[in-house]
Amino acid sequence: MCLEEEDYLRVHLPGYMQILNRTSCCCNDRLDDEAEQYKSIYLTNDTVEMAKLAASSLCRLVDDVVRDKYDNGFAVIRPPGHHAEPGYAGGYCFINNVAVAASYAIERLLIHRFDNGNFFPFSKDAGPRIAGNGDGEGRNVNVGWNDKRMGDDEYLVVFEKLLMPIATEFDPDLVLVSAGFDAAKGDMGDCNVTPECFSRLTRQLKTLAGGKVVCALEGGYVRSILCKCVESVVLALLDGASDDKFKDETKSFYKNLGDKEMLDCIDSSAAKSIRETILCTLNTGNASKSRVNNVQTAGNGYEQCKFK
Repeated sequence: MCLEEEDYLRVHLPGYMQILNRTSCCCNDRLDDEAEQYKSIYLTNDTVEMAKLAASSLCRLVDDVVRDKYDNGFAVIRPPGHHAEPGYAGGYCFINNVAVAASYAIERLLIHRFDNGNFFPFSKDAGPRIAGNGDGEGRNVNVGWNDKRMGDDEYLVVFEKLLMPIATEFDPDLVLVSAGFDAAKGDMGDCNVTPECFSRLTRQLKTLAGGKVVCALEGGYVRSILCKCVESVVLALLDGASDDKFKDETKSFYKNLGDKEMLDCIDSSAAKSIRETILCTLNTGNASKSRVNNVQTAGNGYEQCKFK
């Protein structure tokens, strides 16, 4: 499957694509000069061709899943794309693979290191108050961690408290995941998420869209850790009994929670980030509201609960 230029132009600016396309015939000095215009970018004459091949491969997989050839899928592609903006390359990314594959047809649900805009790519647009505009207002949901050490409990709670209620109400036909693993324990994201947690989150996502979930490999720097995390997600995608496991895990989650407020059972900085995102989401005109759990705006006691 080979994408047309117009497929990229739904996401990226014409001038930016022209710059990328010219790199195939530039000399090395010119390539180095061009790369210096961006953050963490290296260019060769073949870079953009490979980036387009990655995006095309993901689109082919999406097409096969939508047409019921496959139940779901995981695209192991390089270069990644999650840092690529409409007119800007960055963080080893040139073409935003998932954005191209989705075009405008998917709601974005994101969790990421934010540090009040001081974490790569240092963008204030990743904050919780950036909730989309126009007809898309309230459809963009950013949960920005502002501290290190976030682990399984924090990710399980943000899914249960915020992301899954919104996604369930939105009722998507397809779920696309920028599957980055920088947050894995021992990787460079300064978080502590285990492969088992990535597997569990994948099972939750499979309850959406009739299980039509397509993941695209993004971040992850330590190969030994990355391999285990990717394996855990792929096994969850392949598991025909994942619905039953998800139900059992949900029962265990609430049994361990008891009568405690779940935001009081996780890192206080994470709880604050989740509360802020919920309040920002509820204050937008088109936000999905009915299934977002009530938020306790008071009380920051950190009483550790294990949700496993």
